[in-house]
Amino acid sequence: MTPTQKPLPLLRTVLVATDFSPAGARAVHRTARLPLAPGAAVTLVHALPGRAPREFVEQARERAARTLAVVAQELHASIHDAGSNASVEARLVFGKPAPTLERLAQTAGSDLIVLGRHGRRPVRDLFLGSTAEHVIRYGLPPVLVVHGLVEDRYRRPLVAVDAEETSLRVVDFLPALLEPRTPLRLVHAYESPLEYMVFPGLTLEERARYRERFKDSALRELRPIHRHLDALGLHYRQALEHGSPYSIILKEARRHRADLLALGTQARSGLSRILLGSVATDVIREAGCDVLVVRPPATDGAAGP
Repeated sequence: MTPTQKPLPLLRTVLVATDFSPAGARAVHRTARLPLAPGAAVTLVHALPGRAPREFVEQARERAARTLAVVAQELHASIHDAGSNASVEARLVFGKPAPTLERLAQTAGSDLIVLGRHGRRPVRDLFLGSTAEHVIRYGLPPVLVVHGLVEDRYRRPLVAVDAEETSLRVVDFLPALLEPRTPLRLVHAYESPLEYMVFPGLTLEERARYRERFKDSALRELRPIHRHLDALGLHYRQALEHGSPYSIILKEARRHRADLLALGTQARSGLSRILLGSVATDVIREAGCDVLVVRPPATDGAAGP
């Protein structure tokens, strides 16, 4: 690290949730392939509903405890096979998954929450009903929503960036999930407001010049991101495209064959205002890869509903 470079983040405490489904299994497998810090602590959580007849609760608890112990042992073995000395703790808890995960993450000071995604359903159905939406909206740590098959560590990360401060937090945290020297691909979509409504008679050349003004403005707004990446010593290339953020981000993810898409949220606004407006809800739903969601810095009351 040169004197001008900032230290890269390390994953020291990770909370991974499982419901014993294939989606939960992918979340566990991905956790085993994360570049964990020496001596990192991984907590594997399964939540049982708190309201049920006592005899059924006891049966479910015993079965879940046995299954969770097996999954924890397998996770521990996979982590150590990857050369890490991280510890794995299994936690069987009662209650609604989302508040339970938030409470455990806050108590442990978790760096990351890992969840599985159940196919191409709406965001409200990502994991155990509304768990993913609730955790992303109100939780404080970054959330990794695992969708794709887990074969290797991330090699082709795509970062959707804008001029907001949260994009800086995304590029600050993202290296914690990557091997050193993994290059980043940035994507930013810019639009030219009123182009067709106010200037319908523009020639192609005039239209190109009009768009160029907004492209130049977008480049200026992204300079803090570039300086930040330079300070971190990260290698990156940028795609700056004209069009709607929704279509541009998904198109670039397919073209780049991204295995991870990283983006940021806006404070207090939940999934309906992730990154570049409401289109990001559809981006998360339609992305064919894992998605990392990073929140803004915590402020008083920002984590509450």
